[in-house]
Amino acid sequence: MYVATMETFQAAANGLLITVLESSANHLLVRWVESGRCHYGEQRWRLGVATRNGYCAVSGRKIHRGEAVYRPTGRPPPGNRAAMIATDAVARAS
Repeated sequence: MYVATMETFQAAANGLLITVLESSANHLLVRWVESGRCHYGEQRWRLGVATRNGYCAVSGRKIHRGEAVYRPTGRPPPGNRAAMIATDAVARAS
């Protein structure tokens, strides 16, 4: 079951606008707007494990390999396929 959240986050450095439209235990429904690069109106993100170190697209904090994260899904792989959202970033927003 999805729960509507409508939390919007903005990363000023690269013109990124992220809106979490809905969330469930294992999935997010995200609106992702990256100026000049890609726009996904309703993109499904799945809970998984980080396969590499990186940064949370919402909070900007460091993500370590093996940490639980949400990642975008879809075929063909989306333009933001390397992006990750830390689970605690969404938990704080809900």
